Amino acid sequence: MKRIIAFILITITLLITCPVNAQNTLGLSRMVINIWPEYDRPGVLVFYQMTLSAQTSLPATLSIRIPKVAAEPFNVAMKDVDGRLDSLRSTSVNEGDWIKVTFTTPVPEVQFEFYDPTIRQDDSFHQYEYTWPGDYSIESLVLNIQQPLAVSDFLLKPAMGTGQLNPDGFTYYESFVGQVNAGVTFTIHMEYQKKDSSLSAPSQSVGPVAPINTNTMGWQTLNEVLPFILSGLGFTLILAGIYWYWRSGKTITTAFRNRSLVARSKALDAITSELFCPRCGRKALHEDVFCRSCGSKLHGE
Repeated sequence: MKRIIAFILITITLLITCPVNAQNTLGLSRMVINIWPEYDRPGVLVFYQMTLSAQTSLPATLSIRIPKVAAEPFNVAMKDVDGRLDSLRSTSVNEGDWIKVTFTTPVPEVQFEFYDPTIRQDDSFHQYEYTWPGDYSIESLVLNIQQPLAVSDFLLKPAMGTGQLNPDGFTYYESFVGQVNAGVTFTIHMEYQKKDSSLSAPSQSVGPVAPINTNTMGWQTLNEVLPFILSGLGFTLILAGIYWYWRSGKTITTAFRNRSLVARSKALDAITSELFCPRCGRKALHEDVFCRSCGSKLHGE
């Protein structure tokens, strides 16, 4: 009897603790924290590229905290198998200096974006501090900082080495942090000199990724395309000539037929209108009343 009671108690304990343990195992296998100050809005664009751990059951509900001054996330999206981002619905609640944003994703890859307006400026001196609140454990964390355009004396604390100039014209500082446990917080401090309040994104002009020359795919000179243009023009003229000949021949045939009908009608009228003297048989005109030969009355005999 005691064994049965003990078994029941153990079973109840497991049923109670299993949901808690399943929730605690929710973590991220990889996360890239991107921080882009003064990019396309005043302030700092922060976006997370997150991949849920393989042990996470889907759909999964996540809660991410952002600074209260950010007010709300700019976008919460899941990444489809084709790489497209589809927006997810989210809810927000205040938690002291933070806003907790909760959402549910049916796929393991998520992108989470918000704008932090707290760049402190003292004339040309700009500084910003980012804090990760430690919401989840991360197996592999990568930090990616974009240096704004037209700045000098760009400094990061902790240091992240020498920046790398990318083909998009921006300099990036990247650091592979590795594993970070849930509840562990850290900050990144940056400061730089910037003379104006211009943003980086409007400064980027659209241009070809490579110089356009005669070797560029799709490039053709006038001499190469001129034969095709002349051939098309000649074919068009031939078709126009055939159509004109067909239309003019039809018009001539119709006119000739009309003229023949008119001539035949006139001839018939002339035959039916001939008049002869009933006495001497001499031909008379239609308007004559008496025969010009014998004087006999032509009508009304």
